[in-house]
Amino acid sequence: MKELETLMKTFGEGLRTLAQGVHAIADKLDSYVDSSKGDADFGTDPEPAADNVIPPEAAEESAEAVGFQQKPAINATEVVHETILSATKPITMDELSEKTGYERRKLNNILYRLRKQDKIKNVSKGVYTIK
Repeated sequence: MKELETLMKTFGEGLRTLAQGVHAIADKLDSYVDSSKGDADFGTDPEPAADNVIPPEAAEESAEAVGFQQKPAINATEVVHETILSATKPITMDELSEKTGYERRKLNNILYRLRKQDKIKNVSKGVYTIK
């Protein structure tokens, strides 16, 4: 019974703290409304100023200039497969872990999947090459 009382007191204190936060937010919103026009229609967006509008062509050029080019997503299986393909000789688990940064457990799952897809083969225990 005492545990329930303690729980209810803690819960009540949490609700009081939450209520104080809500009141603080309400006060800030009230001060914002008082400082704004007051008759603004909050349901619509104001028209952007003419000097703030960026033509789509310029936006694409600036994105390319900054280096924001969209790259195709590469999943972990593709990373491991590409690593094995680029190896000049059969590659070990340790080398794969070092080059990809993946843990052995993740590599085991990926290598199992690649073997089932007949993309790689096991040369010996822990050594893999392309098929």
